Amino acid sequence: MSDHIDTTKQTASSVRYLRYRIEGEEAADFRITEYPCSIGRGDSCNIVIPDSSVSSLHAELTVDPDGMVHLDDKGSTNGIYYQLKRTSHVLVDRRLELIFGRVHVVIALTEAELNGDEPAVVAPPKPPQQTQAVPLPEPTTPTLVVPVAPPEPTVPKAPKTLSISGLPITAMENSPAATISRIAGSGRQGIVCPHCWHRFDVDEFLFIARHQSLIGDPVLGADAALRFLPSRFTPEGNAVDAAGMSCPDMACPRCHLRIPQAASEMPPLFLSIVGATASGKSYFLTSMTWELRNTLASNFAISFTDTDAVNNQILNDFEETVFLHSNADEIVSLRKTELQGELYNQVLLDNMLINLPKPFMFTVTPAEHHPRYEQVRDSMSRTLVLYDNAGEHFEPGMDSVDNPTTKHLIHSDTIFFLFDPTKDVRFRKMLTGSTDPQMAATARVQRQEIILTEMINRIKKYSGMRSVKKSAKTLLLVVSKFDVWKHLLDMEVPKEPWVWEPDYNTCVLDVDLIKNVSFAVRQLLLQHCPEVVATAESFAGEVLYMPNSALGHSPELNPETGMIGIRPSDVAPFWVTVPMLYFFYERGFIPPVPEQKRVRHEDTPVSCKLMGDAYFVTLPGRTMPLQIPVSFAGYQLRCPGTDMWFTVPPLERK
Repeated sequence: MSDHIDTTKQTASSVRYLRYRIEGEEAADFRITEYPCSIGRGDSCNIVIPDSSVSSLHAELTVDPDGMVHLDDKGSTNGIYYQLKRTSHVLVDRRLELIFGRVHVVIALTEAELNGDEPAVVAPPKPPQQTQAVPLPEPTTPTLVVPVAPPEPTVPKAPKTLSISGLPITAMENSPAATISRIAGSGRQGIVCPHCWHRFDVDEFLFIARHQSLIGDPVLGADAALRFLPSRFTPEGNAVDAAGMSCPDMACPRCHLRIPQAASEMPPLFLSIVGATASGKSYFLTSMTWELRNTLASNFAISFTDTDAVNNQILNDFEETVFLHSNADEIVSLRKTELQGELYNQVLLDNMLINLPKPFMFTVTPAEHHPRYEQVRDSMSRTLVLYDNAGEHFEPGMDSVDNPTTKHLIHSDTIFFLFDPTKDVRFRKMLTGSTDPQMAATARVQRQEIILTEMINRIKKYSGMRSVKKSAKTLLLVVSKFDVWKHLLDMEVPKEPWVWEPDYNTCVLDVDLIKNVSFAVRQLLLQHCPEVVATAESFAGEVLYMPNSALGHSPELNPETGMIGIRPSDVAPFWVTVPMLYFFYERGFIPPVPEQKRVRHEDTPVSCKLMGDAYFVTLPGRTMPLQIPVSFAGYQLRCPGTDMWFTVPPLERK
């Protein structure tokens, strides 16, 4: 039995025992004393369950101030089932038999209870969140089952009187919002506002008044339409405002900003883009979203569309500038992301004016010709929420109570950190022959690991994460402007790391190739800026290093303005979609190359030694071993500068 040892004081009542059993394998047991305790497929989790049906971060055990232990679903794809019901939260005050994806999990209060040798004798449990009973899906095809609110009691509750612009209305507590489904985010987890990151229950949604006389909102200002808690609904389920108009639009109860209905019905996936000033974040985001609209639909049977055209208007304008410009030979540029302005919403919270970044939201759903459409239709239907901040927001000292513009980092499932080699003085010395105007002697250089460190510190500060503990998030370190430095990489990188798979009638992702490219880029960074690698890997259990070129060529100086710009006719993005495709692969949305079709090379005999979170691999002719993170375990890699291939041993399952 494995232990999680914590140096902080723990009460005996908080000790729990966990056992998981993967079909066809022996059970693995754990004694848990450290909280929070993360559970998932990712190597950085406290308890690693190596099964593809389990998400990278599937669940988490926590202790409340009363010493009670809680299990929470952390937005997993295939969910947690208890007594044939999908649940987002359960109180662990007795022996529980659960299903994580396809894996059977038991949590108990004592070791004897774990083995079924003694019954659980505990105080009456707190009432759990009720969910509608639904049949448990077949083990081989887990699907998302949406929790539904239990029926309201027939005895009406005492009404409370609200006032809207001086007009009294009657509102019932827990008023039935007929148009809003109870989603995977209900219960203890709740809905997370994509604007202010406030967590709330579906019944707390405000609605936005439609009548022109109902204006003046205490949070958004005198010109904004009033937000209100409804008491009346149309037959279609829309709220009715005080003037009798149908109001379909909903808003967050804290920041009062509009949340599209699709974003409330589909569990969100948050993604943050971080980087230094002028590192190309806006160009990267623009090229990535434009290419994803086509690549996902044509190659992977996945629809990628705007959740709401209003929220995405700025990004859509960027796409038109770069890819749909009326004069493709005209030199154009994207405006710099400012610290304030139209990329931010200004709201009055806690008597302070606060700027919140406008998120870009996309709806991701499987197409009907997806090979597993019926099985994955619900679990794959998600709202993807992207954030792009000005680089200055990530600099030390820029995080404040009235400027919490980067707080989305703690909610992000994955973080894209853009590392710009043209801003690193050591890379610039190797690129002296480049004609790229970004390589001019007057161009600004910057220590980008400081931005990365500041990002990490903010995540730990807001999440309460211990300094010595690694995050379960995946960190994708995107090395931009590949067209400038690709000759420094010791391998050819194919344009598309995916291949057609006839058995699926879709493409599959070549994860082996992506891992090898990541390893080669990592080795290059270790040679020239090792502090970036060390900082990234001290934070995340899995770091992937990806080359990227948002434009595919160098920009040029506009002789009329003296500013750097691009000609849309020359734009040819390279690997801009790959970070997101890997993000989808990790969540089971995109299949990898089937095991029997993976390309294998002849292995060179090597010596491998596992120490902590890294393998030390000694190859013939090399004095110093290669230090390889365990995230590469089980993959065949090529040693840079040689033709030697070797396989990193898979991690032993505890």
